[in-house]
Amino acid sequence: MASLPPPPSAPPRRTRQEKAEAAEVSFSSQPLASGTKIGVYGPGGEGKTTLCSGISQVGIKPVLIDLDRGSSGLTDIARAVNSDGSLCSTFLEVRAALQSPAILEFDCVIIDTLSALEERARDHVLATVPHEKGRPIHSLEDYGFGKGYTHLYEQMLLILSDLDALVEKGKHIILICHQVAERAPSATSEDYLEYQPRLQSPPKTGKVRERVFEFCDHFFRLDQDRVVTDGKAMNTDSRAIYTTRSATSWAKHRALPSGREIPDVIPFPKGSTEIWKLLFGN
Repeated sequence: MASLPPPPSAPPRRTRQEKAEAAEVSFSSQPLASGTKIGVYGPGGEGKTTLCSGISQVGIKPVLIDLDRGSSGLTDIARAVNSDGSLCSTFLEVRAALQSPAILEFDCVIIDTLSALEERARDHVLATVPHEKGRPIHSLEDYGFGKGYTHLYEQMLLILSDLDALVEKGKHIILICHQVAERAPSATSEDYLEYQPRLQSPPKTGKVRERVFEFCDHFFRLDQDRVVTDGKAMNTDSRAIYTTRSATSWAKHRALPSGREIPDVIPFPKGSTEIWKLLFGN
């Protein structure tokens, strides 16, 4: 019986210096050619969808992934739909839309809302991820020891990865979220209520809310404007966009390449596009 030929020898391992030379790293001071990632949240009925669709008024062509069916009053915006004309509504349908070559025809992708997409991701986990011991699954808690929230977090990371791929191609991203009031711990005073985006944030693992907040370049809160009289805050009939974090709510913004300054509070009368002019105007 003929003997087998000896296996081929492994290629010699390169030294650290050889690997560094092969990488051919260079450095550039040119601005990054990528899209902007924006989060917007607030209570229902304050005009989040209208605000975000207004980005078209500064020459940016948006497409809406309408999971909350909140765009029925808008007639001049494209929506992600299935082959039968129905709105993309499941977790896998949204991922297919985000990965579709056709989405590159647009300048901006709006997900309305990410809170609803997280619910679709939860349903996807329950339908596709079995219990490690074969037990029936009806909720994330049924996985035990926070594992269900870890599964959900991992699915939401896939969405963020899909979005990052679009950002690298120069597409802007807007993630609309509902609002929730959460009790925030304090090391120096009593705990207090804080407005935050309505996304999962369990105590130990799978904090989707914090991860999405980190993911975005800007995160704005839309709500009624407030005035303080005799030490008491009162709502007014006008609305405003809050761009910086306060003792009662999450928000943030980054420096703009244009050098423009973003105010801490931007009035939002009906139809205003001031925020988009600040971010993207010439």
